[in-house]
Amino acid sequence: MDDSFYDILAGHYDDLQMNSDSGSWGPYIYGLITEFCKVSDPAVTDLGCGTGVITNFLASKGLKVTGVDLSPDMLAIASSGDETGTVTWLCADITSYEGDSCGCFISTMDTIGHILDPDDLAKMFTSVSDLLDEGGVFILDATTRKHFEKTLGDNVFYEDYDDFTLLWVNHYDKEEKINHAELTLFELCEDYLYERYDGELTARCYYPEEIEAMAIKAGLKTLAMFGDLNSEQPSESDERIFYVFGK
Repeated sequence: MDDSFYDILAGHYDDLQMNSDSGSWGPYIYGLITEFCKVSDPAVTDLGCGTGVITNFLASKGLKVTGVDLSPDMLAIASSGDETGTVTWLCADITSYEGDSCGCFISTMDTIGHILDPDDLAKMFTSVSDLLDEGGVFILDATTRKHFEKTLGDNVFYEDYDDFTLLWVNHYDKEEKINHAELTLFELCEDYLYERYDGELTARCYYPEEIEAMAIKAGLKTLAMFGDLNSEQPSESDERIFYVFGK
């Protein structure tokens, strides 16, 4: 998706994430950190933090958190929700992040799927590994092959709210493992008129073996893999997989 259209979506992003049970993500990620991270009181860096739902939850639990995103509008919304006033917000490319070292990195809500070039994702793994404290963890999620091929496929979707409507025409290329979504947003303005915006969202499906290979090459080891917001091994019915890598 081009950056300008992503900024247009920013104001509606949390509404669109409601179907993904976004309120459960913060506690779930916090649980993984407390279970697997061996660093005491780890600082956390959220790569691709979006509107900061998880970032701000982790800060509310007393963690020192940095939120990183390439969209200024996303960061503006994220910072407005920082009730602790403690989060550091950075506008930067997460594939070449050069920030401070920390005990935990996270990258959630399909972030890595929007990194279309596998070489760029491999660079992000290397950056994380270089900056990750010994005993630290890198937690991320990735949508599954089932999600791309069957749930999205060549289907048409829509989301209708009081102040906006989003239409989504989808096509998934199985050979290239690339998903194309043509989006049309109608946003309510003054005098009950709607303004139309058009854009495209493109995402890549990364298979588990690809993700694990990148992690291993970067010097990380697989600590755990779980199904969608649960503590079970991934199954064929899962729409996403959570990965916990350690150093």
